[in-house]
Amino acid sequence: MKTVVALGGDGIGPEVVDAACYVLENMGVDLEIVKPPCGEKALKEYGTPFPKETMELTNSADAVLFGASGEASVIILAYLRWFFDTYANVRPVKYYEGVLTSIKNPEGVDFVIIRENTEDFYPGREGDISLLAERMPDYKDILGRRFADYGEGKFAVGLYTVKGCRRIAEFACKEALKRKRKGFPGKVTCVTKSNVLRETGGLFQRMVEEEVRRHPELTYEHFYVDDMARRIVRFPREMDVIVTTNMFGDILSDLAAELMGGLGMAPSACIGDKHAYFEPVHGSAPDITGKGIANPTATILSCVMMLEYLGMEKDAGKLEKAVAEVYRKGETLTPDMGGTAKTMEVAEAILRELM
Repeated sequence: MKTVVALGGDGIGPEVVDAACYVLENMGVDLEIVKPPCGEKALKEYGTPFPKETMELTNSADAVLFGASGEASVIILAYLRWFFDTYANVRPVKYYEGVLTSIKNPEGVDFVIIRENTEDFYPGREGDISLLAERMPDYKDILGRRFADYGEGKFAVGLYTVKGCRRIAEFACKEALKRKRKGFPGKVTCVTKSNVLRETGGLFQRMVEEEVRRHPELTYEHFYVDDMARRIVRFPREMDVIVTTNMFGDILSDLAAELMGGLGMAPSACIGDKHAYFEPVHGSAPDITGKGIANPTATILSCVMMLEYLGMEKDAGKLEKAVAEVYRKGETLTPDMGGTAKTMEVAEAILRELM
């Protein structure tokens, strides 16, 4: 039996995680779901949002389901990402019939964004420009200026390593091959700003291109991020597997979520070589916390990804089909989808489709 640690986190996180766990616990999957204290409630009771016992359970789990991070749970999210080294952030973009979306004719939209999850400008490495001027007095940028020439201000450093770029390229190609076996095009689209960020973006682009060349059955294309934002909206059905850097992936995946109905529909998986956690793309949404109207679909679709990761493909397929059927019927939807249903009512409707 596989063990899943469910961490609600902050804001609406506990609400959507409880709804997702309700479905998992009652659909008959062979899982042990553990719900240790964490987040805002743990901070009040234990003085920390991430008690030692919770951390230890998280370390030994086969997978982690995470809800949302507000101010309290930032430490948990950082732990899950950087301590666990979950470098591949997988964000599917798939339209389900009946979903309320802002675009015309969304049928057939089905692609995935692979976001490098541990490098780039995250976590923030920032400081005063004066520090750079002191440590690197002779460095000149493309305009011929030294750091001291810019006066008072701040800097941010983005790091791109050969290891980090290569492994996300390998992950993206594996995902494209897997999707091709299911009938998708088998196309990898690399997104950078290498026309301006020639060293960092250039390294990322080169690593992806080298990896794709190892797989002649795959096709390849490259776009700059500003052009890609337009293409995602204009030509969404032409996309298959998009691979990009941390910040660009963060932005583009939120943009792409509108193709599938918004952040309430957007799931994700963060996968490393030894650990993985699964979470909805949306945040803690303090404006609707406690109202019982948060859409649990993104979290439940994240559970679909979690079941696939755990080798429970049949259960994953059944759960996704049940979600799709609830939206096709359109009878039990939360307010963001034009309905009046509560969070747990959506979970109950999905469970009924599974029975």
